[in-house]
Amino acid sequence: MKATLYTDVRHDLAEGPVWQEDALWWVNITEGRLFRRDSSDGTICHWEVGTTLGVALPARDGWWWTARERDCAWLHAPTGKVLPIDHEIPGLPPHHRFNDGFCGPDGHPWVGSAALDDSRKTAALYRADQSGALQIIRRGVTLSNGLGWSPDGTRFFYVDSKAYELTVFDYDADSHALSDPRILRSFPRDGGLPDGLSIDVEGNVWLAIWGGSAVLQIDGRTGGIIDQVDLPVTQVTSCCFGGPEYRTLFITSARGGLDEAALQEQPLAGGIFCVDTGTRGVAAPPCSIPSPDSPK
Repeated sequence: MKATLYTDVRHDLAEGPVWQEDALWWVNITEGRLFRRDSSDGTICHWEVGTTLGVALPARDGWWWTARERDCAWLHAPTGKVLPIDHEIPGLPPHHRFNDGFCGPDGHPWVGSAALDDSRKTAALYRADQSGALQIIRRGVTLSNGLGWSPDGTRFFYVDSKAYELTVFDYDADSHALSDPRILRSFPRDGGLPDGLSIDVEGNVWLAIWGGSAVLQIDGRTGGIIDQVDLPVTQVTSCCFGGPEYRTLFITSARGGLDEAALQEQPLAGGIFCVDTGTRGVAAPPCSIPSPDSPK
């Protein structure tokens, strides 16, 4: 399969795509902006959160739960108001920032951190409780990235990019505990990094490969490669299903760090791409933790 250009935004680090309200939303991490592209007329608008933006997850009444550089905040899209969530973040050393995230089956946000100084196994994976406070679910992470659940909610897929592994856990919906980790697929250390991911209705994983110009469709049971989406850019960051019946895979990319020669070869780097996969994805669960009252 080959992806085609959806919108030529040329972001430094586009990530975290989500389909919501008949539109594609995504973040540009380094700019600290949440973007929205309307599917009917292609209009693009954006909101700023004041620092880098690792993830934005839709909630109710126009609110978005966000993990910024080193804290969490509510963003109210209709007004642009940003309200920091006043909770101390456990286990977040200096030179770390929040990265990829997603809502669990119960609507509680999960988000990981990344060690920007490349220190090994010093980052973590978190889950927000009902108050919005983050609790550490998994330690010993270096670069937390893609995460998602099987359609029946019993398995949890997770990427620590610098481990070069896609891992699957058993997931307990009552305790939110992860157990029995096993490597679903390993990646060569001289190849691309596994990055963001999305899950289809059959429980297969669509995994972006940073440095690999591709999204791999991986069997969620065996780890075998079923298919591949090729892209005209190398730094592929994440993906999500959206559009009518969630049949379109939207793919984000980055241009940050590419030299002039690479940018000449990849003029669309940092753009958003799309492909009809022949399968369907699952709608992202909305954030269910209580959001603030809407601003007047």
